[in-house]
Amino acid sequence: MTLRLLPAWTAAAVGAAVVLAGCTPLASDAEPSADASSLTDPTVSAVATAPAGTPDPCDVMTLKTLNKIVGLKMADGEFNSSLSYEGRNICEWRPHNEERSEPRVQVEINWEYPDAARHRELAEAVFGKTFTVQKEIKGATDAYALPSRRTIGMGVDEYFVKVSYIQPGRKEGKAMTLAIAREVAASLNPEAAEG
Repeated sequence: MTLRLLPAWTAAAVGAAVVLAGCTPLASDAEPSADASSLTDPTVSAVATAPAGTPDPCDVMTLKTLNKIVGLKMADGEFNSSLSYEGRNICEWRPHNEERSEPRVQVEINWEYPDAARHRELAEAVFGKTFTVQKEIKGATDAYALPSRRTIGMGVDEYFVKVSYIQPGRKEGKAMTLAIAREVAASLNPEAAEG
């Protein structure tokens, strides 16, 4: 296996994702979910156990569909245990060619805090202004994008769902993120997506 070297901006983006991962949506009754022990001891990891019937984020789109959207052969999605925790699961796809570190695609399904509006407030507190997604994502509600427009958060059925396309230098990234969000929403809420 070849080591993948990541650019400095990737470290900053991962750091911001870790900050968000430990946050609890505003005005919730729960305590913050970051566990200091997992930050100080990388071998400690909370295993996210989803309630029965919760969709697996690695099953929300076919690899063939993802490859077509990103225009590159990707490897199968893998559960990301370092970013998943009780209340949410994250799947990540990486290039099939292990010498490449980008693009990466992440899909989060959050069942514990499904309120997309609260997640948007939290995102604005961390990243600044967010943008309402103007183009329709059938089956989704309250869709918003982070400033880069390469991460879309939305309500789908009874979940908060977040999709991210990670490859900053690619101009088509915004359109790819939207296409991925549409695929995920259609997979999770097929009746609404057809209507």
